[in-house]
Amino acid sequence: MYKKNINYLKNRFPAVLAVYYKFRFVFRAIYLKEPRAHLLWIVKRGDSISHKKFDLDSNSIFFDVGGFEGDYTDKILNQYDCKSYIFEPHPEYFAKLQKKFMNKNNVKLFNYGLGGETKNLFLTDDSESSKVTDKKTELKIAVRDITEVTKELSIENIDLLKLNIEGMEYELLEKLIRTGEIRKIDKLKIQFHESIPNAELWREKIRNELKNTHKEIWTYYMVWERWDRLN
Repeated sequence: MYKKNINYLKNRFPAVLAVYYKFRFVFRAIYLKEPRAHLLWIVKRGDSISHKKFDLDSNSIFFDVGGFEGDYTDKILNQYDCKSYIFEPHPEYFAKLQKKFMNKNNVKLFNYGLGGETKNLFLTDDSESSKVTDKKTELKIAVRDITEVTKELSIENIDLLKLNIEGMEYELLEKLIRTGEIRKIDKLKIQFHESIPNAELWREKIRNELKNTHKEIWTYYMVWERWDRLN
């Protein structure tokens, strides 16, 4: 009922609802950690400038895991024109990616997600708030083990790995750490999600393990964080 009412208000009073959401967001930032970090990310113009400081070039390899509509890959291409691999399991967004990058020879597209193991899962179809789940929905997706895929593609080093995969990042990173493949990744840009059980503890465990191979450059709790490989 709540979701139905929200959708009704969005259609009937979009401007009023937009103002309400902005006020709610700022108010929640006073007492909740994630909205506060998100607000700081916005104030510091993270979406506009963070991608400009990765020191990549046209020979660099970039993995966009959770490509969505390709906006982030666009920024990386415009800044560095590097070799880009986009992984997006949602058929609608994958079709948009195909259209968007059809004339880009340095972009390779894959209609599956990456994770810690190869399996079939399901996706709740809520646009930017879509969730990966093992509970059956109308949208079945394929997820592949990242270590199998890098071997198949003969990838020996990833210069930048960007992760925004709705909770699957925990299993993927654990697999990379457990196998030692994490050492093949120069820079990571990770979005951890709170939408899974024990997310905060799981995130902290992974962060502690990452410190063995990488250095935290900056972090915005459950928004974005960057890690660079130790020399």
